[in-house]
Amino acid sequence: MKKPDRNIEYWSMTEGVFNCLIDDVRTKKFASAIKKTVKKGDVVVDMGTGSGILALLAAKAGADKVYAVEIDKNNIKTLRDTFDKNGFGDKIEIIEGSILSVKLPEKVDVVIGEMIATALIEELQVLAMNHIHKYAKKGVKVLLNKYDTFVDLVENKNNYFGFSFDILRYEYPEEKELVSKSFSQKQLVKNCDFSKKIRGMSVNESFKLTATRGGKINGIRLSGKTTFYDKSSLGATFAYDYPLILPIDNIDVKKGDEFIVKLKYKVCGGLDSLKYSITRK
Repeated sequence: MKKPDRNIEYWSMTEGVFNCLIDDVRTKKFASAIKKTVKKGDVVVDMGTGSGILALLAAKAGADKVYAVEIDKNNIKTLRDTFDKNGFGDKIEIIEGSILSVKLPEKVDVVIGEMIATALIEELQVLAMNHIHKYAKKGVKVLLNKYDTFVDLVENKNNYFGFSFDILRYEYPEEKELVSKSFSQKQLVKNCDFSKKIRGMSVNESFKLTATRGGKINGIRLSGKTTFYDKSSLGATFAYDYPLILPIDNIDVKKGDEFIVKLKYKVCGGLDSLKYSITRK
């Protein structure tokens, strides 16, 4: 196969692929979970391989075959060269196409693939897993095994450069000034078990949240926790599953105040499907 012209070689123009690769906490956690999950001789699929790092880790862990599925042509330009130069070109087969409709040549022992976005509102993890289960062997090992979504009340920075912004905000854990102050216990919104096909594709729930301190709140926080096949877990990192802050009008609260939060959205339906409200009980 002709190798890419070095003058035009590049990964995806989407910076997320590179950010995921260099996210030390995220990639080391995935590497550890893959090493404990993939066994010698396993057939593996990596859904949305991106830079190819998870496919490489699976091959290094002993997989006999890794099917690296990718739709982005910008990523595909360099994947074959990446796999070859790292000595795993004979183990990893690139399959170009959508993970929602792709056909695999055989059934797999292990499913890898990370298309997680906070609360599973965006990206395609659930839809991808529901499709790929058609190609899963009995007793398949699903690396990203479960995902829990949580909600709590917070005070979060919303003033930048002397201006206030009542917009959706993100809580990047490495940016200390963006870490919210929690005013309630976290409540479970939804649990998704990726080891089986997920049929409940929507959230339409109400939650009673009680203030644990006095002060001022200005946001509803959605956050998540991933549990891997080896029972280890991962929360927010630089490029993974950072909490989403839904803006609300400033509310003065006292310890013990109760609020009803209503959340409605379609799993993998995008932020356009999200509706929410908060009322004092």
